[in-house]
Amino acid sequence: MLKFRVPQCSDRPGFTLVELLVVIAIIGMLVGLLLPAVQQAREAARLMQCSNNMRQIALAMLNYESTNKTLPPAYTESTAQTREKYKIPYATFNGLVFVLPYMDQTAIYSMFDLTKNWNSTAKNWNGTSTNAEAGKQEINMFKCPTTPERGQYASDYAANTGIQFGAGEIAAKINDGTISNKHNKSQAQYWESALSPWCWNTWYSSNYLATPRPLSEVRDGTSNSMLYFEDCGRPYYYQRGVYQGTNNASGEKWADLEAFYHSHNVPFQNVNNSNETYSFHTSGCNTSFCDGSVHYINNSIDVETYLSLFTCKAGDIPDSWQ
Repeated sequence: MLKFRVPQCSDRPGFTLVELLVVIAIIGMLVGLLLPAVQQAREAARLMQCSNNMRQIALAMLNYESTNKTLPPAYTESTAQTREKYKIPYATFNGLVFVLPYMDQTAIYSMFDLTKNWNSTAKNWNGTSTNAEAGKQEINMFKCPTTPERGQYASDYAANTGIQFGAGEIAAKINDGTISNKHNKSQAQYWESALSPWCWNTWYSSNYLATPRPLSEVRDGTSNSMLYFEDCGRPYYYQRGVYQGTNNASGEKWADLEAFYHSHNVPFQNVNNSNETYSFHTSGCNTSFCDGSVHYINNSIDVETYLSLFTCKAGDIPDSWQ
């Protein structure tokens, strides 16, 4: 006679609902702790890539100086008449155009006709390209990977040619003694940086012939003088990390004359990206120096120290700033 055993319930213990919820909560807490670390690691990698981009641009400028005996112009601006009168060899361009051959971008450089403006639609000497077409090249080395969005054919790096100390906030800090009035023979309202334009200069209060600066004029020392800066996210206008809903930050295109800027605000970084130094990094901006190095300048840097590093021949070398 066949006998059947009734299956018995297993004595092996299982998870109760409460235990399962506790495990899920612990996993959630661990993920919450891990995500900021992952984000920090990613930003550190982006910051390093940005620094490498700026180093390559700075080295290209130094190689240009070695060949041409001057640093590249921050920008060029001229008409046919001023080119003839003042012996300016180029039409209107941003300075990044001139260092392309020193960045393995000779093919793009050869597309330009430097006697025509950067956005000219007339056929160039080769009969196949125009300056407008040449400027419509996306160059990754000109882009900071932390920048969330930017315009077409844009550069997140730019020349800051001067600090307008006649502006209200800066003038007030001069008057209260927070910062000193730097020695400046050429201009009455601007402190100038290492990169000078090449033009009959009408941007400043008084006209004068501006020409590119040789390294010998960087008398404060190449390791103590800023060269190139971040001005990220243009033409989208940001203030302190918040998009303002307008696209009016000018000069985003890397070949455009207006891609340069000069500062008006204190502090000198990360107030806004309309003609100011600006990045999307956590608390500062990468800045290249005239010796080819790149330093991360924290937003909390003393304004007098910043000015000493910005000017290249004011005779005001800071004792310690790194």
